[in-house]
Amino acid sequence: MKNPALQVLSEVHSEKKPWYKDGLKFSCTQCGKCCTGRPGYTWVSLDEIEAIAQFLQISPNEVVSKYLRKIEGKWALLENSSTFDCVFLKDKKCSIYEVRPHQCRTFPWWLQNLQSEEDWQKAKSFCEGINEEAPLVSFQEISENLHSE
Repeated sequence: MKNPALQVLSEVHSEKKPWYKDGLKFSCTQCGKCCTGRPGYTWVSLDEIEAIAQFLQISPNEVVSKYLRKIEGKWALLENSSTFDCVFLKDKKCSIYEVRPHQCRTFPWWLQNLQSEEDWQKAKSFCEGINEEAPLVSFQEISENLHSE
């Protein structure tokens, strides 16, 4: 397979286990570093829009008009145009942490971070939750949370 992301997915669903087969150490510290620093897209589903609306006690239409942008037919959270901070990052914390989108919930279990140990170390360089004191997350839990988008 030429695509490394497809290789990781293939290994997860086959007998051959990837390099992180014994698990990885991680615990979210809610530091907000994964919510800032680089441009990108945080995709949200209609169910997530509803959950955010309920959490903020506003209508789904208000969520759309205040906090989202449409990219190629899909909804994504707005970000600050100069810092690239997520629109919900307040005082270095996620202000909707309890209802944050699936994409956020699955970090750092993204293909870009799991393709190799080197990629995991790159993620560790900005994510303080990836550290030796953190609890071990099992291969099974990583596989269940693997985010491929």
